[in-house]
Amino acid sequence: MVEYQTPYEIMSDFVNLIEKERIRQNLRQQDLYKASGLSSTAYANFLKKKTTSFENVIKLLHTLNMTANIEGLLKSERYTSINEIRQVQKKSVKKRVRKDK
Repeated sequence: MVEYQTPYEIMSDFVNLIEKERIRQNLRQQDLYKASGLSSTAYANFLKKKTTSFENVIKLLHTLNMTANIEGLLKSERYTSINEIRQVQKKSVKKRVRKDK
């Protein structure tokens, strides 16, 4: 059984990841949020309430040179020809999902 994290838990993981890296790079919180273009309030909300925009998370990761951490999210399949795309499309079978009553 796959265990899923809540959005709050995912944001908490981001907070921990970013804070560990900030400390490893010997940066003060103020240095990080200013270099990232965030306000002190936005950074405080990120730390305490685990809320911020996706853009702010990207800014923090970029400032800490951690953009490699999100490359997996941005990968798309690469095809070498139109025939390869057609073959993949033929293999894809769409199925209807029915709700149990």
